[in-house]
Amino acid sequence: MQSNTLGIVGPGLMGLGIAQVAAAHGWQVWLLARDAQSAAAAQLRLQAQLQRHVERGRLTTPALAAQLSAVHFHTEMQALADCCIVIESVPEDRALKTRLLRQLEAVIAPDALLASNTSGIPISGLAQALGQQERLIGLHFFSPVERMRLVEVVRGAQTSARTLERALAWLLTIDRHSVVVRDGPGFFTTRVFAAYLDEAVAMVGEGVAPLLIEEAARANGRAVGPLAVLDEVSLELNLQQARQARSDGLPLRFCRPLAEPVLLRLVSQGRTGRRQGGGFYDSPAQGQGERKLWSGLSAIFPPKASQPKLGEVRQRLRCIEALEALHCLEEGVIANADDANTASRLGLGYAEAGAGVLGQLDGLGLAAFVADCAALARLHGPRFAPSPWLQTHATHHPKLSDIHRISK
Repeated sequence: MQSNTLGIVGPGLMGLGIAQVAAAHGWQVWLLARDAQSAAAAQLRLQAQLQRHVERGRLTTPALAAQLSAVHFHTEMQALADCCIVIESVPEDRALKTRLLRQLEAVIAPDALLASNTSGIPISGLAQALGQQERLIGLHFFSPVERMRLVEVVRGAQTSARTLERALAWLLTIDRHSVVVRDGPGFFTTRVFAAYLDEAVAMVGEGVAPLLIEEAARANGRAVGPLAVLDEVSLELNLQQARQARSDGLPLRFCRPLAEPVLLRLVSQGRTGRRQGGGFYDSPAQGQGERKLWSGLSAIFPPKASQPKLGEVRQRLRCIEALEALHCLEEGVIANADDANTASRLGLGYAEAGAGVLGQLDGLGLAAFVADCAALARLHGPRFAPSPWLQTHATHHPKLSDIHRISK
């Protein structure tokens, strides 16, 4: 086993991004594709991506050549046999990942670190495919990988302390910031971000003007609106995540019931995301020109005559996200509010100099936040209802900053 070799299975957007970052930090990368055609196409995509960085002054030509030479494309799994770390980065399909992990365990070195880049499928369930369940860990990278420094490290029920230590040490070598979370559906970031995205999608279905939703998000400090983010990530992928959750028999709250009907209607119209021509937005040809909302959107989801005020939309987006983060804190998914704030700044589009998903509410106070959520629950449904745990703490800790010192 070679000490500076990384294996990646899946040359998609995330796999190529991880390969690029690792190569830039001195790692030799073995990237496994389905077949020769997929490998050749992935190599061209990587070269084009690096060339864009050169054109924008982010990378020198010698550095481009060095990174390209450090990434080796293969189609046979045996090529990963000597890698000290192997990460699967295939689509969010439990059966596919389970089958692949079983195959990898039979090929890679017994002491190689084995990781999944899943964004929400529980690691403990995936580990059941392995003979050595303690060797599997979740390493959830964020897109675009070369610009997003956060990696959500997911410790499954059987993940050993040694596996966790090795994963954290490796992430330091590629200059990534780790936040360790407890295993569970959606982990922390995906749960919180899905609540935010789904609230935006639900408002589209209600007839709230999409431009108003996007403006509210930007007024809350986000650089890009949630509908534009969904286009970037892929509507089809988000729909697949909802279907996978249902297939896994997860509680309804993890199955994205607010977003699924809207996403299904758009995907059935061929509106699957930016890379496929557009979703909520039309994608300009070859990236040229200003991106605009799809003209057919209002025919599918007619805007209602009486639109809410900007502040009302801002409050819905802000409260649902913070409330989900507090649910995660209550359930022990994340260790403390500081980690929640760090994860939101580095992985969820919050300003890095800002307070984060929970810190942003410090000025409001916990009791006032609970009152706002209770009012939203009366208007929009029980998803906004504060839990008994949260209500109790609001009574005894009037400032939201006190949540930093609260444990369940």
